[in-house]
Amino acid sequence: MNRFVCGRRRLSTATLVVAGVLATAVPGGVGAAPSPLWTPGTSSSTPVDVRAERAAKTCTKTYTAVTNDSWWRIASKVKVTLKELLVANGAQSSRMILIGDVLCLPKSAVTREQTRGLSLKPPERRHTKAASEKVIREIFPDQLENRAVAIARRESKLNAANWNWCCIGLFQINWWSHKSWLKAEGITEPEQLLNARTNAEVAWMVYKRAGGWGPWE
Repeated sequence: MNRFVCGRRRLSTATLVVAGVLATAVPGGVGAAPSPLWTPGTSSSTPVDVRAERAAKTCTKTYTAVTNDSWWRIASKVKVTLKELLVANGAQSSRMILIGDVLCLPKSAVTREQTRGLSLKPPERRHTKAASEKVIREIFPDQLENRAVAIARRESKLNAANWNWCCIGLFQINWWSHKSWLKAEGITEPEQLLNARTNAEVAWMVYKRAGGWGPWE
């Protein structure tokens, strides 16, 4: 699933995080203004409903982090740029996000699709894991194919028919984030991404558009 595509390495407890912003990064009274969601004495142990209430009073729109979320994935989900999301939270992309963190969203963010969900017909043809891996290696350049296979294995266990409310197929492509430009590529229905080759081709396009593996990190 995509980081949510829809990235699970962010759940560290070594540093306290509040609403996606390191609490230790905002010393009291020193120079930089605090994050919109940061308040003195607040830590990641603060109940989620309390953090959500504080965020609601400060932000026009909010988002509560879930499993696999990252800055990039949240920005994709709500259709804003990574920079816009970071600015709204006074954060840098290196700052970790924990499940339950409440983030400020830019006014332009679109959130209704978070509860809408996908409903797909099962594919007529199912690829084996070996066949899916072969397809990935055919599409990605030699220097990237091993990493691509590793990501697909992590995201979907190489199950091309894997999907959830937002993300589809081998690479857990987030339909809501990419459907606008996928139309120009001839992909007009989410079920098309259940095809292993189509999904891998789209993943390669996403990689090139992003300039790297960011959408899966």
